[in-house]
Amino acid sequence: MSLQPSYLTDSALRTKCARPCASRFRPAPSFVVLARVKAQAICNDVDRSLKSVTRRQLLATIGSAYVGLALSTPSSAVAADGVPAPIGPPEGNATLISTADVEVLASQEKLVLSINRRIQAQNRVPGDFPGFVREGFDVKVVGDGYVVAPSGLIYKDFEVGTGAQPTDGQEVVFNYTGYNESGSVIDTSFRQGRPAQTRLGVGGMIPGFEEGIKTMKPGGKRRIVVPPALGPPVGPSTFFSAKQCEVFDVELIAVRTCTRRQVMMFSDLVCE
Repeated sequence: MSLQPSYLTDSALRTKCARPCASRFRPAPSFVVLARVKAQAICNDVDRSLKSVTRRQLLATIGSAYVGLALSTPSSAVAADGVPAPIGPPEGNATLISTADVEVLASQEKLVLSINRRIQAQNRVPGDFPGFVREGFDVKVVGDGYVVAPSGLIYKDFEVGTGAQPTDGQEVVFNYTGYNESGSVIDTSFRQGRPAQTRLGVGGMIPGFEEGIKTMKPGGKRRIVVPPALGPPVGPSTFFSAKQCEVFDVELIAVRTCTRRQVMMFSDLVCE
């Protein structure tokens, strides 16, 4: 569609006006077509109401069309039915299968599992570490003795522990080591030289990790496989791989009850 109203019939004037427009107003590609349509309508209105227009007025008119359209463009994608579409890749599904079920896998899936096991061996993963067969965003978790919670969380107890399970508001003290699907260590409390500690129910942990530790008892040892739907935030500022399962070996050391202490104008939280 051409931006050529009747008062721009002179070719020299068209060139003179077009160059500043091109250099001053460079909208994003998704705005170009709509901006041209809106600018054409504005120019037609001006052409009908005014027989002459200055170059400055023309630049201001087209510029306002570009800027107004850019400001009014939605920041999120919208589906055909008007419902905002989710931004980013889907989370996919994690399905638990036993090692006996590997025999019924397709040849391509067996090859993927073989490569995954080879990389895990190079990373020196601990014993009974689960294997992963990824196909797009969906993944099959291969392991024996694991339990699948209603939320989709996968875990396996090595030691059950004794005592009461922690609840929201209490502080948990634990050691942990986190791995990705390839068996690379992504984080561990042993690097800090002391156990980690945090309160439950305050949003301070990965959702799947917190769910897994809530059903443990002091002294218990558990391996937690966190599916992407219950996983951590991803992005450049995090060390977690985008949309992967995360594996955590956790040892719950202690559970502490927290109370608020008031001293004159000041208060703090004491957990013991």
